[in-house]
Amino acid sequence: MLSPHELATLMLIGNGPHTRSDTADAREIDPVDLDALVARELVTLQAEQGRRPCPQITAHGRSMLKAVGREC
Repeated sequence: MLSPHELATLMLIGNGPHTRSDTADAREIDPVDLDALVARELVTLQAEQGRRPCPQITAHGRSMLKAVGREC
């Protein structure tokens, strides 16, 4: 079972690109929520060359969003 914060974080990640950086265009994602989603294999962290890891939703994460009616 996901907490409301974890579900909101999953929806944010499912809606577009995000980073953990402090750039103006990055949305703030709580690292605790992100770690919980990674542990549940709903999100992976993809590292691009020379950049910080960026969260990417997994197939399992997409299924979760579809189940709650928030397809991405």
